[in-house]
Amino acid sequence: MAQPFSYLRSVRHRGIEAMRRLLLLSLLMSGVVYGQNQPLPEKIKPDVILLQNLVNDAVGLSLPGWGVLQGAKGAYLDGYGVVVTIEVALDSPLTPFSGQKTPEEVRATAKQRRKEVEEKLTNILKEKTASLSESVTIIVNIPNYNPAYVTEMPAQIILSVKKQDAAHVSIRAYK
Repeated sequence: MAQPFSYLRSVRHRGIEAMRRLLLLSLLMSGVVYGQNQPLPEKIKPDVILLQNLVNDAVGLSLPGWGVLQGAKGAYLDGYGVVVTIEVALDSPLTPFSGQKTPEEVRATAKQRRKEVEEKLTNILKEKTASLSESVTIIVNIPNYNPAYVTEMPAQIILSVKKQDAAHVSIRAYK
């Protein structure tokens, strides 16, 4: 009977030793994880908040009510600058309960609202980039709720401006 008891003590000792090693390893790794730099430097945080508010206000005025599906969210990406994303619908989906619209009306409304949003965001970038400390990119995600009527609508519009050239705004549309 001495052997089974000593065997259990040996297994118990190995388990305790493995737990100690695991605990030591997790403590060492937590120092690396918590020792990383702040993702958003304090001097850039006000810029991100300012741009989020400006984008929300500009797009909200162009697309009242249902137009903004997800409010603007900003982040700072090292090497790229401030990136703000927003999701908008340029036209509401057609349902049996909504007013009847012709395909031309839907296309014209979507085109006009897209132009308004692009102009307002371009003006924001031209006005504010000179006073900001980084380059800025605004990504507008656009779900197409009426693909049969509006076939040329992009899924994403990216407006970007470099800090060095605040007067030139690059606009790219992706389908």
